[in-house]
Formats: sequence, structure tokens, C-alpha cells
Amino acid sequence: MRTLADLERLEPAWRGLAEAVQDRTVLSTFDYNATWYRHYGGDGSMLLGVARRGTDVVGIAPLVVRERRVGRIPLTSVEFNAHEAYAGEFLALDPVTIGAAFLESLTAAVRFDLVCLNGIDPDAPRWAAFRDAAGRSRLSTATTNHHNAIVELREGYDRYLQRRNSHFRSGVRRHARLIDKAGGATVEGVQLHRGLDTLSSSIDRMIAINEASYKLNGARLADCHRGFLGELARRFGPQGMLSLPILVIGGRDAAFIIGLVERGCFYDVTLCYDEAFVKLSPGSHLTQESLRQLAAAGVHTFVSHGAHEYKKLWADELVPSPRLFLFANTLRGRATRFVRFTLNPVWHRLGAQEP
Repeated sequence: MRTLADLERLEPAWRGLAEAVQDRTVLSTFDYNATWYRHYGGDGSMLLGVARRGTDVVGIAPLVVRERRVGRIPLTSVEFNAHEAYAGEFLALDPVTIGAAFLESLTAAVRFDLVCLNGIDPDAPRWAAFRDAAGRSRLSTATTNHHNAIVELREGYDRYLQRRNSHFRSGVRRHARLIDKAGGATVEGVQLHRGLDTLSSSIDRMIAINEASYKLNGARLADCHRGFLGELARRFGPQGMLSLPILVIGGRDAAFIIGLVERGCFYDVTLCYDEAFVKLSPGSHLTQESLRQLAAAGVHTFVSHGAHEYKKLWADELVPSPRLFLFANTLRGRATRFVRFTLNPVWHRLGAQEP
């Protein structure tokens, strides 16, 4: 399926499948993917795979086709739609068997040089069928690991804080005192079922903080990002699944985090802060306050995509998530595999970033 009209017709079946599948995250739900496609996939890049058994939908592959470069090599890449977040996943009653069927169908129907998927380890026994399907399609494989920062909150925020070292705990207290001296802090916005009456104004405040960040430096947030964040909040807020805390320091909005909560798990979407507050590290302070609020609301796991250095300070662990690269037997596919993986030791010796 390639159009938003196709997507809308699929909504009832998608929602029913999401209810039936237990081994999944909120990133495979209709509301998340429909929002993403509406604002980022409406340029012809949408590629939505649907598997049926009889008349029942038993699998959905939310993908996109992108023209991109690795090194200087132009190529056509097929990826999960939330590609910039290194997220996305199959939604399937049997993700291994149906995933393998998706791969064979994709190879027969779409021209590509590279397929990049998350959460699939072809060396794991459970993914043998997927590995076999890649072999039958003459696709060569390679993997990397993208780490996620995890915080365990089952025993509450105080127990989490006790697990951190004394230096970290002292830093949290010292940081709070600095913010108190700057005028004190409160956390507003939306947190699950609390603050829903402020949803519309919270969205506006979120956008304003984005535009005051170092990323934009006062420029207007692009319509695609503005639309995506706003619609995401409006879709998930009324369901009690939105976490949009806004940190206020000295009466001014300083930072926000937006994430989604389902089945006791929080998944971050993005964090941003007003550059005027950079010396107070408002994002770090808001992260701790968010952990405190989420734990009190019964959330047991906090997941933040990416293993940035600052996350190592507060995460319980960094959990690797495999990224599988499948290279077509094309000139560009073979060249890309060589540049990205065979030359990998060379990039490191030269001190250069990998392409």
C-alpha cells in the first residue's frame, strides 16, 4: 500500500491486530504510524506491507522507501518508517514467519539496494526463517547495534535513585539547588490523565520551546515536525497515553519531554530546552522529575532511544538493539556493503566517522 487513503481503510484491522499482539511496543500502533505517515511519508515514500490469512490481517510492515547516500554512493533504501529514531517494528501475530514472508514479497515487488530493519538479529535461532528468506532472495547481511537507555521503575523512583552512585545523587541535589536560586521550578503540561485540560496550550508551549532551542535559534519549526508533534499529542492525550511534562523555571518555560506510555512502558519521542537556560541543564532536571512522576503513576520501564553520553549518567543499563542491513545483489548494494562494513576498520584507524 502506498497512499494515505489505503492507510485509513486499514485502520480497523490495524487496531484489532495491535490488540491481539502482545510482543510489541506503542511504536507499532495505528495512531503512531498514521501520524508519522501523514507528516513525513506523504511524498510518495510510503510503503505499507499487509499480510492476510484468509480475510484476517495478521501482519503489518510500516515501511518507507528513501533515496539516500552512504559515503558518496546514492542508493534506494527500504526502512521502517520512524527511521530517524532508529525505531519501528513489524506488527505481526508471528513476526518471524510473517517477517520472512514480507521480505520475500518485498524483494519481488520493489527495486532497492538496501533494506535496513531494527530489532532483528539474523544470528538468533528464532530468526532462522528470516535469514533463510534473505538467502533465497540473494541478499547479503550485516548487523550493527543501536543501544537504548533503560530505567527500571518497578520499585519506585526513590529505589531507582538509591541504585545510582553517591556522586550522581549529590549532583541531582546540587542541580535542584541551582534551579531554586534561579527562581524555582515547577512541572506543568500533561502527564497521562493529569493536565488534559491544558493539552492545546501545552502543545503550543512545546512548539515555542522547540523554536527557542539551539537547534532552531528562533527560527520557525518546520511544518512537518510541528504537525507530527501536535497530532501525536492530540491522538494519545485523550487515551491517557501522553507524557508531555513542561519544566518552568522562574516562571518561564525551560524544557519539555514528549513520550508515549503503553502497558506500563514509557517510550521517548524527543526532548528540547530553551537555550537561555542551558547553564541550568533543564533537560537533565526534567528527566529526573519525569522519572519521579512516571514511577508514581505506575510506569515500570522508561525507554530512551540512543546511547548518548549524558544518558549513561542516569540509565540503569544500555540495552543493545540489533540493526539488520540487507544488501541487494546490485552494483550499488555491493558497493555500499563494502564502504559501510568492509572498510569499517579503516574509518576507525583514520579517526573518521563511519559513513
